[in-house]
Amino acid sequence: MGKKVIMRYSNKNTANKKASFGVFFFFIFLKASYSQDFKLAGIQYNNYQKSEIKNDSGNQEISFQEFGVFVNFPKKLKNDKTVLVNEFGYGFVEASFDNPLFRFDDNNKKLQMFYYQVTLLHQWNEKWNLLVNLKPTFASDFETKLSSDDFIFQGAVTATRKLSSTFKIGGGLAYSARLGSPRLIPLVNLQYKKNRHEINALFPINAKYTYSLLPSNKLELGVKYNLNGGNFNVYSEDNSIDEINYSRVNFGVLANYQLTKILRFEAFGGLSAGRKYSLIDTDDTTYDFDSDSAPFFSVGIVLVPPKRK
Repeated sequence: MGKKVIMRYSNKNTANKKASFGVFFFFIFLKASYSQDFKLAGIQYNNYQKSEIKNDSGNQEISFQEFGVFVNFPKKLKNDKTVLVNEFGYGFVEASFDNPLFRFDDNNKKLQMFYYQVTLLHQWNEKWNLLVNLKPTFASDFETKLSSDDFIFQGAVTATRKLSSTFKIGGGLAYSARLGSPRLIPLVNLQYKKNRHEINALFPINAKYTYSLLPSNKLELGVKYNLNGGNFNVYSEDNSIDEINYSRVNFGVLANYQLTKILRFEAFGGLSAGRKYSLIDTDDTTYDFDSDSAPFFSVGIVLVPPKRK
């Protein structure tokens, strides 16, 4: 009986090890196929300091605070070459305006965003992979009944070729509101990793360089830039403003610290420039203005796949 018990335990232990290796290599495949650093879930806070509006004699200012949370559910399909990722996310934006064009309570506007994103990652062969995602989004102040104006449909497709064990390059096209109003954006993606050096870029949307430090590469330090923006349908009592959109370019330094094997703290801060805003009224008249560059910072906690040793 003793020997039988030991054999049953050994078989169970072997099965558990195989399952663990299967999960591990699934995440490795996922990270290798993804054009950017893949995250399973996360929570983030962004703070954009007060920025003086340009070409204005009244010393009027504008600032933003943002909060976001998301979760991804990846699933490897039966062909062992394709991964389907379902993502659910929520974003909250509080914009503070000191401008007579904004006739909102206390010169503040609270904006919200709910989105679902489905991403298909397919490994054609050892050198080529394809990424396709669709992102239906509701973006509004949600102060009135939902309408088609609150809905934005975004998406992207990219193809990436592996040139060597350290370098990948590719391209594609996105339809996104990152530049304020939704528009087509050509993409070039680039990935380089050698020793402690890593570059991840999806031009013109973002790019970052990191250098790993400490045992097990727990700390990453580097530089980063990204394009960031939004498009929201809004309500105002006098119906003067029907839509708000904005965009910015963020430059700065970053620090990522691996708290556990799968939990990481992220910080990013620097200068937010190119801050542009558009207000659109019910007659489709657009009022454009911009503001000075100003400091910003971002902090977050993310759940990531385990690193390859």
